[in-house]
Amino acid sequence: MAEKIKRKNRKVGKNRKKGWRSIDITDIEEHLEDERLQERTGGLVEQKPDEKLYFVDKDTKKPSTKKRKREPKPLKCFAILEPDPNIKPARLAHNKKKQVSKDPSKLPEGRKTLKQRMAEKQRLAAKISLVKRVKRSRNPIRATYDLWGDEETAVVEGDEHYMKVTRKRRVNVPTHHHNKTSKITAVEVPHPGASYNPAYDDHQNLLQSANVVEVKKLRQERRLYNALDAKFPKSDEAPTQKTWLEEMSAGLNEEEGEGRVSLHNQDDRISFNPAVSRDDQKTEKQQKKKLKVEKELKTGIKKKERKHRENEVFRINSLKKQLRNREKQIEENINRRKKLKEETAWKTKKLGKMKYQNPEVELKLSEELVGSLRELKPEGNLLMDRFKSLQKRNVIEPRIRAKRKDRYKKKTFEKKGHKQIVV
Repeated sequence: MAEKIKRKNRKVGKNRKKGWRSIDITDIEEHLEDERLQERTGGLVEQKPDEKLYFVDKDTKKPSTKKRKREPKPLKCFAILEPDPNIKPARLAHNKKKQVSKDPSKLPEGRKTLKQRMAEKQRLAAKISLVKRVKRSRNPIRATYDLWGDEETAVVEGDEHYMKVTRKRRVNVPTHHHNKTSKITAVEVPHPGASYNPAYDDHQNLLQSANVVEVKKLRQERRLYNALDAKFPKSDEAPTQKTWLEEMSAGLNEEEGEGRVSLHNQDDRISFNPAVSRDDQKTEKQQKKKLKVEKELKTGIKKKERKHRENEVFRINSLKKQLRNREKQIEENINRRKKLKEETAWKTKKLGKMKYQNPEVELKLSEELVGSLRELKPEGNLLMDRFKSLQKRNVIEPRIRAKRKDRYKKKTFEKKGHKQIVV
């Protein structure tokens, strides 16, 4: 083996991480490698007692003169595979349960092994599941309730084994899921006058209700017209340049004397504050007297307030009466609000920014009645009727159809250097 080349100790500063790489640590590595080898082969030598390092030869037998045949020594490469007697065995678990003997002969009479008991359980479970499958195939699941009824029906659960293995279960339904949002029926019965062959009175009542709705619309339109369009002149009555000049030049051609008189009369009506003279100013004595009066007035008001507060003690009965009346009024207000809330609980609410509007009354005029269902022309839209019903029952908020945005065609331009040459 080649001799180890001794490194020359360079004088490098060790106060920086950069200089640590130039430090010679070969002796430290050799020492650590020697310690690791000792730990692998029985432990550190310095920690072993003398009895393990040295032994006394007590052999008193005389050496035989016969030469024994030397046995071949084991190769050193196989020394690692042999167990080291100095290494202690691994620590066994102290809480390990005692295994019951599986030999049936060693068990008491009539007692079965664990394996036999588990096998019997599995056979019994397999037999029960087979019987269930056969019954299910012979008697398929049928709905035993009214599909279109109002009563709530229990949902049939899936296969028990499938639910157990896949760990699937029904999602927890929120508490308010089954609460009704309105007492209004989902499908309202139409007015008798809306029939294809209605009675005369029923048809007239329907026409009267539709007339009331139309009158309200006309009044609203008239109110808007009076507030907006009626306040502005029409195009033929609008002022022209000529009328504007006449209006602006009114009063300029009158006589000058009349103008002067009017100006003079106007000046007479103007009032000015009178001048303050030295005689009107208050003397020092008068000012002190005024301050004294104001001070007495303030002290008198304070005394009156204090006396009023002291006399409140004698008003205990009246104050109690006022408190009783106040509590009674509060209780009445609470009951009134509660009653109002109960009344409006099932009415159509304002869920969004828009207000619910009742649909137009579907009817046929007297001359449009045919008396035959085959010749009848349908009124209204079934889809819109369902949509309005959901809004009326507070299921969805009132809404309008979104406006369609116009998409303009992209403009194309020709660059001067890429113009198309037309022959």
